[in-house]
Amino acid sequence: MTHTRSSGTNWSGNHRYRAAETLLPADLDGLAASIAGAESLRVQATRHTFNDVGDTDGALISLEDLPARIEVDGDRVRVEGLVTFAQLAPVLEGQGRALHNLGSLPHISVAGAAATGTHGSGIRNGNLSSAVTALEIMDADGRTHRVDRDHAWFPAAALGLGAFGVVTAVELHTVPTYTVTAEAYTGVAWDDIVADPRRLFAGAYSVSVFTTWGDPAHDLVWVKTTDADPEPGYVTALGGRPIGADLHLGRIRTVGNTTERGTPGPWHTRLPHFRAEALPSDGDEIQSEYFVPLDAATEALAAVRAVASTIDPVLLVTELRTVAADDLWLSPAFQRDVLAIHFTWRNDNAGVAAVLPTIEAALAPFEPRPHWGKAFTMPGGTIRATLPHAADFVAAAREADPRGVFWNAFLERTLGA
Repeated sequence: MTHTRSSGTNWSGNHRYRAAETLLPADLDGLAASIAGAESLRVQATRHTFNDVGDTDGALISLEDLPARIEVDGDRVRVEGLVTFAQLAPVLEGQGRALHNLGSLPHISVAGAAATGTHGSGIRNGNLSSAVTALEIMDADGRTHRVDRDHAWFPAAALGLGAFGVVTAVELHTVPTYTVTAEAYTGVAWDDIVADPRRLFAGAYSVSVFTTWGDPAHDLVWVKTTDADPEPGYVTALGGRPIGADLHLGRIRTVGNTTERGTPGPWHTRLPHFRAEALPSDGDEIQSEYFVPLDAATEALAAVRAVASTIDPVLLVTELRTVAADDLWLSPAFQRDVLAIHFTWRNDNAGVAAVLPTIEAALAPFEPRPHWGKAFTMPGGTIRATLPHAADFVAAAREADPRGVFWNAFLERTLGA
């Protein structure tokens, strides 16, 4: 049986889905029946994107009514249905396993995060898609394909933007469980942050810098160490002081929703910024993010700071993170270590749309790549010019979906026909 509901809006409410309804099949047979004969479909996951990557003029389909299964087998875990990282992590921990990294929000789905290249931080840590070892994808004819690392589609489908069909299961590589200690520091001068970004971000397993681009007193360095990492001596040598309990992320005043700092704990309780049982971040917001080569970080940050007065009226906070290079064709970190420059904006579509071209122009000399699930205005041709395998991705997606059932306006706009 398949139920339906109104498609509604995304998480923050800045995007209302064009699709009139969302289909909710109860099992794989129902999913296949829902797909059969459809002209246009997209998958609606946990709705944490901020643009129309997951939208369509046809119908949306959600796996939230399908059984959510998690199977741990050695160093692999297989998840079915709309499993979130918040659901997955404790199961892995119970088996003595872990993921190499987590995003800021554990509330997002495994399949959705992989499909859009979502990431955490860490100069040696790839994005969440880089842990994918196989996917099971139901195509527009109701057939299921297993796409593993030996499959020709894999470097496209592992970060596939929903273009290959409905991902019904994801297999991830896991590592032995580990302990993380997090601490946030203030007092590090902006000039010291940008003087040697690679050294700063290499100072711990995961490092994030929060800034509003103005007074350095508002800058905050959030450091997460493991037992195998050195203590963050570089941060303290630069004048960093633990902030204690009163945590501000720029103009976001967090009230009890951030993960614990100052004491060691399991990886999944420290790597995210926000607790699984709480509303993450501000909630009433829009997000954008651009990835530039880490080797160009100092120059790229100077370019953004030069336009800080233009973006300030709509900015809540910027977070700086690093992501290790990978070989997934549409990855923002494809074959280059990157600095991720993330903006959390006030929930003002017009205001954000007005400032994004200014940021994109400032970063243009560094060949930025946007986060696929966040707000940006970069032309498709500009994006494709930074991704050597963009045309190969389109060819693979067309082979998987010859009728273009899962192709949408977003993909047309960014990747072309």
